[in-house]
Amino acid sequence: MELNLLSGLLLLALLCLALLPFAIPGVLEVLLALAIGAFVSAALIWFGWLPQDTSLVLLSLAMLTALSAVLLWKPLRKLQKTGVRLQEDSAISDFVGTELLLTEQANKDSDSHIQFCGLEWRVRLDPADMATRVEAGQSVLISSATVGCLLVKSKTA
Repeated sequence: MELNLLSGLLLLALLCLALLPFAIPGVLEVLLALAIGAFVSAALIWFGWLPQDTSLVLLSLAMLTALSAVLLWKPLRKLQKTGVRLQEDSAISDFVGTELLLTEQANKDSDSHIQFCGLEWRVRLDPADMATRVEAGQSVLISSATVGCLLVKSKTA
């Protein structure tokens, strides 16, 4: 299969789009502009509006890349500044309210462990719970979840 200029531009555009999720911050805009420039250049060649002369195609690619970078700069900056950040509040978790059966005794001042969702978690009794410890084999409710640690409350509290 012969790789002509049109196929090369399409491959370049697809490669740029495939690399976007792995781009370093700041490089994203450049790759996006290059991909848009390559797609537009390929479309111009496809419709016959741009001759397949290498120097003209490269000039067109450079100009379209610069134009798309200039046009996209402000909207992308605005999008980055107003982006919603993920909340890292441990009380807002999918695990909160889930019932567990303890395999070890849980205390307020020391960690025990439990297998949950395929991982081994540290379990500690919630300081707001009335009980000071919960024995193994009893059911508890998850009240908070942080990385690797679950705070639980006795089910009777």
